[in-house]
Amino acid sequence: MFKLRGSFLLSLLLLTACTEETISKEPIQEEKDDNIVVTNDGKITFEIKNKVGVPQEKVEAIKDEIVTAYDHIKDSIHTSYTPSEHISVWLKEDGQSWGLASKIELAGVKEDLYPLVHEMTHSLLGYGNNFDTDNGYFTQEGFASYMEYQYGKNKLYFDKYMKQYMESDKLIPISRLIDQNQDDVYFRPKLSNVKENQVLMEVSYTHAASFVIYLIDTYGLEKFEQIYDKKELAKKLEEVYGKNSSELEKDWLAFIQNQQGFTYEEKLKWGFYDMNTILLQIDPTYFAKD
Repeated sequence: MFKLRGSFLLSLLLLTACTEETISKEPIQEEKDDNIVVTNDGKITFEIKNKVGVPQEKVEAIKDEIVTAYDHIKDSIHTSYTPSEHISVWLKEDGQSWGLASKIELAGVKEDLYPLVHEMTHSLLGYGNNFDTDNGYFTQEGFASYMEYQYGKNKLYFDKYMKQYMESDKLIPISRLIDQNQDDVYFRPKLSNVKENQVLMEVSYTHAASFVIYLIDTYGLEKFEQIYDKKELAKKLEEVYGKNSSELEKDWLAFIQNQQGFTYEEKLKWGFYDMNTILLQIDPTYFAKD
């Protein structure tokens, strides 16, 4: 897995969520009882699979984080999805993180960059018809990023990144990101260049996160709940918000335009220049206005 200098790309790589249960099945091994944690309401048991030798002290901290994250997610929006009563949490050294129905994989544990809240949001609220791409990616990834920003470890400054993309003329039309005939190209790209592939995916995630955060901050969670994980998202947006996706996008970009971007020091810290170099190499048709 390619990683740029700085923690920006690593953090965003860890925010990738699985929508197809294609991860190889690892054999279930006996775990100590002290790797089990039950939510306060007794509804869900999480079992931590510590196969990378994380100190027990860290495991205990993750257990506390699981219980707290569960309460936050449970009290956020409500969906028709009924989560699994037993969810295993596999700790990983590197790679990507995933949130499935009964399994979460957390990368970046040793670096303390694991996106626990993001992945738990997928596992607890549902994703697609059955953790597939039937309902696209946009609201699911956007809301998981919102929850991670609110309650998790990865405080990514999505609006600042959007300001930089805007100034670099690298904005992806929202109409493409919510179109189920095009969204795979952005959220699960298959470019031949691995670095460009990862950056395009991360830019797509940032767009979804920033747009969803804008909708929630402007119109509230109750309205967002009505569009979460829904098909025909363009139609749902207009139905719920009284504006079509282009009008909402225009309002959102006006908001971004008024935000403060990164300072030079921040760009260096978060590896923006390295990422931007790759971004400029991506085929510009991905960012062409509709």
